[in-house]
Amino acid sequence: MILIFVASLNENMKLAKNLQEQLKNENLNSEIINLVELNLPMYDTLKEQNDGIPTKINELSEKMNKAEGFIFISPEYNFSLPPVLVNTIAWLSRIGDDFRALFTLKKIQLATHAGSGGQDALNAMRTQFTRLNAIVLPREILTTYTKALNLESSQRIISQFANVVKG
Repeated sequence: MILIFVASLNENMKLAKNLQEQLKNENLNSEIINLVELNLPMYDTLKEQNDGIPTKINELSEKMNKAEGFIFISPEYNFSLPPVLVNTIAWLSRIGDDFRALFTLKKIQLATHAGSGGQDALNAMRTQFTRLNAIVLPREILTTYTKALNLESSQRIISQFANVVKG
């Protein structure tokens, strides 16, 4: 199972559905997880101390433990990542004793549909997931309003991701 995390709606969700179809062609099952719909509270230590880890995060961590790999699709907000993605990662890092545990050695494919360049968001994700001990694949999928998805290229990238995940 591949988990496809989407950190916005509209164009990034369209990209997620397209990549999900490409995963099917590689005989990989996937599930799209819309981070916006999780509607998580903003992380802070007092919130965690008073209310504990949200049930949705515990459920998500169980799925992540069982998953073979992840695709993260995020727009670029002010040359970085949207709060919904950063907040989800903050909550996930609070599960258990090792903040890297859910990401350690997981294979991750990065993608974006950005209103502007998109490379800053991809770089920010690469830095964060690499430091969380994940294996981030070298190629990325980047679309913008003026740069449509190159289907041939994305199929090659997803095929390579599938090969790495299948090991």
